[in-house]
Amino acid sequence: MKAVVFPKSGLITEQGTLLQWTASEGDRVEEGQLLCEVETEKTTIEVTAPVSGLLRKILVEEGGKGPVGMTLGWIGEADEEIPEVKEVPTLPGAPVAKPTPATDARPRPQRAAGGGRLRASPAARKLAADSGIDLAEITGSGPGGAITTGDVERAIEAAVVDVDAERVPMSSMRRAIANQTQESFQQAPHFYLTLEADAELLSEGRPEGVSITHCLIRAAGLSLREFPQMRAQLQGQEFLIPHAVHVGLITAVEGGLVVPVIRDADQLSLAEIADKVRALVENARAGKLSAGDASGAAFSITNLGMYDVETFHAIIHTPESAILAVGTVMEKPVVKDGSVVPGKRMALTLSCDHRVVDGVIAAQFLGRLKGLLEDGSELGLK
Repeated sequence: MKAVVFPKSGLITEQGTLLQWTASEGDRVEEGQLLCEVETEKTTIEVTAPVSGLLRKILVEEGGKGPVGMTLGWIGEADEEIPEVKEVPTLPGAPVAKPTPATDARPRPQRAAGGGRLRASPAARKLAADSGIDLAEITGSGPGGAITTGDVERAIEAAVVDVDAERVPMSSMRRAIANQTQESFQQAPHFYLTLEADAELLSEGRPEGVSITHCLIRAAGLSLREFPQMRAQLQGQEFLIPHAVHVGLITAVEGGLVVPVIRDADQLSLAEIADKVRALVENARAGKLSAGDASGAAFSITNLGMYDVETFHAIIHTPESAILAVGTVMEKPVVKDGSVVPGKRMALTLSCDHRVVDGVIAAQFLGRLKGLLEDGSELGLK
């Protein structure tokens, strides 16, 4: 006879609450099969069968609480004697998790289509029951496909959508964007820095055929050369810092976004950058962007100034560690030499991955980029 034990896992706290069993007394289970889930203050732990056999006894019911190391149940064969049941340890104020006799008619887990057991937390089951939602119609997003309260809430929202509404399937590009941005925002701890740059020179001092975006790319290239940490990428326990300074430009195309890459942006003139950007964007919007032209960026820029957006926070384009969001050029009163005069300002917002970049480095980088844009001489505006 083998005990099913609430295991210790990493920095787990000393107590937990049994959320649900996925097997019932008398069921045959296989070694490694998920048996139950225990919730701690920090995480939910999946408890698996230590051996193959029959789940002979469940000692802790759903909602029962106890410490790490407590026996949750017993697995053995039909002819094996169940060890003497001792009082299950509980914590002060916790519902007592009493042993249940073998004849106890405890409710069996609801089954999904095809006969498999449907896994859902007690809170999700209650919410579904109160809302008239069939759990069997929900795909779970929790551990091992378990249904969470969030899954039920989304099903409730979907149930009230007008049945006459148009349903549009996601394109492969849209799915890729959704997956990439979700992964980036969940895994990379973003922080943001915003400052305003004097855009007078950018607005009026550009050569023919050169846009503000072209100036931004060159300024970013020169700044990235001086601040290599801003182009670092996290790979396991190491930082990968590319020697080349390649800058990505977030570009809208039909159905989504692509990121053509301006290679060696720190070594190109404004005119060269303008030519490369025009060719890349034309290919991107024609669906002819090669894999080489859409990979390898160390840093990206997204500009919504042409849509009169004043400021916004962009999601980092992983595996990069930073992205620059650029707003529109705004006419506003500014103070110069102690007097209020008309001016043109532009908001620059830097999103950074705090695992790679710290605030001081990011601020220095953004200040350098601002200085390049305002002075213009190193960009070739003077």
